[in-house]
Amino acid sequence: MNDDQKHKIELKNKFKHDFKKMQEFVNEFDPCGLICGGAPEDEYDCLTTQLLSSIYNRKTKIEITELILHEIEFHFGLPDLETLDEPYKTNFYNNLGVFIDKLKQHFEKEMA
Repeated sequence: MNDDQKHKIELKNKFKHDFKKMQEFVNEFDPCGLICGGAPEDEYDCLTTQLLSSIYNRKTKIEITELILHEIEFHFGLPDLETLDEPYKTNFYNNLGVFIDKLKQHFEKEMA
């Protein structure tokens, strides 16, 4: 096996590892309450893939927030989060901020 093939295998294995970790984080955050409602662990995989790509491409917290909010509304079909009543709205946005900070801290440390 040449160096190029070894490198491709290493990258593929890194992606699998990172994807699994991202999936754990997303399912723990469970932005739409689907996992706690009994959905399979791959329910958010479309979001997981986009978030991992965003982290790899060093997107900002604001860009990642916009991605998540867009997916919640347009992919999962939940209503505009701005219409949530308090304290649910504030709690959701606080939890979202903590979630994104956690992602960035974990993956940026690994990418350093």
